[in-house]
Order: sequence, then C-alpha cells, then structure tokens
Amino acid sequence: KLVNKKFVRGWNDPRMPTISGLRRRGYTRDIINSFCNDVGATKAHNIVGMDKLYQTARTMLSTTSRRCMAALNPILVTITNFEEEQTKESMTFEVQNSPTDASFGSHTITLTSTIYIDASDFRLKDSSQYFGLAPNKAVGLKYYGGNLCCDKVHSNQDGKITKLECHVDKSEGRKKPKTFITWVPSNSFKTEVRVYNHLFTVPEPSDQWEDELNLESEILHTNALVDPSVCDVVDKKDVGVWKSNYAVQFERMGYFCVDIDTTFDSKTKEGKLIFNRTVSLKEEVFKKELTAEEEEAIEARRAKSKKALEEKEARMKIDPVNYFREVAEHAGKYSKFNEETGVPTHLADGTELTKSAMKKLDKEKIKHS
Repeated sequence: KLVNKKFVRGWNDPRMPTISGLRRRGYTRDIINSFCNDVGATKAHNIVGMDKLYQTARTMLSTTSRRCMAALNPILVTITNFEEEQTKESMTFEVQNSPTDASFGSHTITLTSTIYIDASDFRLKDSSQYFGLAPNKAVGLKYYGGNLCCDKVHSNQDGKITKLECHVDKSEGRKKPKTFITWVPSNSFKTEVRVYNHLFTVPEPSDQWEDELNLESEILHTNALVDPSVCDVVDKKDVGVWKSNYAVQFERMGYFCVDIDTTFDSKTKEGKLIFNRTVSLKEEVFKKELTAEEEEAIEARRAKSKKALEEKEARMKIDPVNYFREVAEHAGKYSKFNEETGVPTHLADGTELTKSAMKKLDKEKIKHS
C-alpha cells in the first residue's frame, strides 16, 4: 500500500526498509553487514531500533567520505570590505578532503565577494544559547580563519531574509568566536538535497499506520548549493541502481550520497545534481523552540546563579574574624564583637546577645572558615 498509494517513490525509496531502498539512501554493503554482525542472530522476538543502524553508518562513513561544504537553504551574503581584504592575502584556501586520511588528497575553496550561508546559521534575534550569526554579531568563517560580522539585513515584503551585508575581520584584537560556520562561494552549483527522516512517527506502526506516517519523512531542498569541488568527482556515468553511489560529508550537516536521478555531467557541468541524506552527523534530539518569556526566565535564573556564586566567592575571601562586620547579610546588625573570635556580642541598638545566640553565630563563622 505504501508504494501503490504513492506514499513513497517506489520499492527503492530511501525510506523503505528494502535492500534497494537502503542502498539508494547510502547504506553500503559494509554498513549493512557490520550492523547485522553487531546485532547478531536470535530465535527470540526482538526489535532493534533504527538508531543502531544510523550509528553504524556514522562510524563507517566518517572514515570513507570526502568532505565539502553546502547550504541547504542558502542566504546571500555580501562582504562589504572584500576588495580591501583581498589585497592583504590570498582568498583561496587548501582544504583536506579528509581530516584523518591524507591519501584522500585535497581541494581548494575560494572566498568570493558574495557567498552563501545556510539559513540555520542565522537568526534575527540573538540569545545566549545561540552561537550562530545574528545582527551586530560575529562568528568564525571556516577556512578563512577570521570573523564574519553581520551589519545589515535585507528582507522582502513577506519578511523573508533575502540578503545580509557583512564584513570580515582578521585583526589581532578581534573577539574570539564561539563557533565557525560553513559557507559556499558565488560559483557554487545548484543541487537538490533530499533529507530523509523516520517514515513513521512511532517505533512500531499499528493497523492505523496511515495515520502514523511522518509528514516530514522526506524534506526537499530544491535550491541547495554545494561547493564546486564536488562537481569534479560526481558524474552520471558513475551512478547506478545496483551499486553504492558516491558519498560525501556536508560539513556540520551530515552524510549524503548521490541519488540515481542525478543527470550531472562533470565535463560540461550540466544536468541535475541530487543528493540523499544517509544520516545526520550526530543523533538528532528534539529541541523545543523557546518563547521570548521562556528565554528571559532562563536568563534571569542564570544571572541569579551567577550573582550567588560571586557573593559566595567574595565571602570566602573575608577573614573569619571580620565575617560579621563585612558580609552583606550581617552588615549594620551588630555594634560590638568579641575581639578574639569576631563573634557579635551586642545588637546595633546595644542589646546584649544571649549565649545561645552567640553560640549559633559562632557555628556560622566556623562553617564559613
């Protein structure tokens, strides 16, 4: 019914648990064999989650996949001080195809006056929990080695962001960024990227499986961009139904393989270029989108904790003899103190403290020291 009712593309749809479907999604025979060996054989009824297969794929693809950069939902970025900066140094950088295996070789990537970043790396409203690019904020630009600072945001009538005006900064005194984002140059190639997720919203579909289908099991990014280095190694003549097709890692995004619908010719640089996501770089965990009120509450709790920690550190620096004279919560409460121990003997109005009260304060001082 999945196939006949067109819920999927066919028996070899990358979401289907068939050999042809797994192959098309990028699961090689080595991945499948390793998964089967790890799971083992048993006569007992057993259910193995898909996450086990995903982790096997990550482990094996990390050592066999070529690296490149891509933008699934590209945002145009104009670098306003590009002409000035390109006179200082070369804007072409050598990138290793694999960070762990030199035999994979390398390719070059050139920073251009206009580049594209992925929409997931930009937000109009910044927060302390967000490390990507935002207005008047800087992030690191991968391989360039400097910062990208957002100065101005352009949007259309619908509020969709159409362009960012930014400047790059490689000065010695620049603020160290908390993250480095990926980018693609102006001569990048348009590609279609198909991001696949679980076919069903439940681990075990029931008789009502049609209601349990995941509406986001296939997400199409028809205007994605991939850096030019990929187009030198992908060609329609190397794509086939009966073999595992070329796999790459889109940096910071996941592992992808060339789909059989690809018609791209590496010589003419023409034709459709299509990638299927095999698996994300790490296990995806659902994160709730926080409201402004929730973010403010989190910030308030964080500020309160920080203040309490600072007060505690300040108290620890006070000499125990001067504890009741200098600590904030006791300031002004007492008028006389024991000269040797520093424990208060009289209240501010001159009333003498009882022995039990002084004993209690002495215990507090000992705890402090």
